[in-house]
Amino acid sequence: MFRCENCGSGYSAQAAGSWACCPRCMAKERVQVPLTFEIGWQRPSEDKAPPVRSESDAPRRPALR
Repeated sequence: MFRCENCGSGYSAQAAGSWACCPRCMAKERVQVPLTFEIGWQRPSEDKAPPVRSESDAPRRPALR
């Protein structure tokens, strides 16, 4: 995935191969912002992360004998 650092728009490798700069920024703001390659996903911030389950919240398993 290629992403614009100015507006945050994301483009596939095929689409980014035909543009040198972000087409949205060029059309809206008339600025040339190069697209940068982005690997994987970014970890969400802690305030948006799902709550961590404690052992008391986990379902109980019967003991094997």
